[in-house]
Amino acid sequence: MRSWIALGGRRFKTNLPLLLRRPLLFARFYWWPLLFLLTGAILDGLTTYANVRDYGAAVEAHPIGRMAMETLGPAWGTSLGKGAQFLAAVFVASLLRFWCRWLLLLCGVIYAVAAYLNHFQLV
Repeated sequence: MRSWIALGGRRFKTNLPLLLRRPLLFARFYWWPLLFLLTGAILDGLTTYANVRDYGAAVEAHPIGRMAMETLGPAWGTSLGKGAQFLAAVFVASLLRFWCRWLLLLCGVIYAVAAYLNHFQLV
């Protein structure tokens, strides 16, 4: 597997082979951005679960997450939806090696903001 991808006619180094072949090494190399992302995802999941439990699945903005919550219920649907979002964030961040750390941190911040908005029901 090559260690670069082509985007817009340019080559970029990628961490995707590292993530797929040696995920523990990837986790050790990016442990603090992954910890930040995981913390934000857990906080967002907890506040989303509380809102879905109280107000129904219609409060979830993400259509796949909403379908999971309607099908599996608030607890399992929230867990599945937020888990899938977490894995998608790690996958996309691993595509660009230079930006991987910063993309993971940015997604963690977005999760934290979503948890804040969920908690205070500002959206």
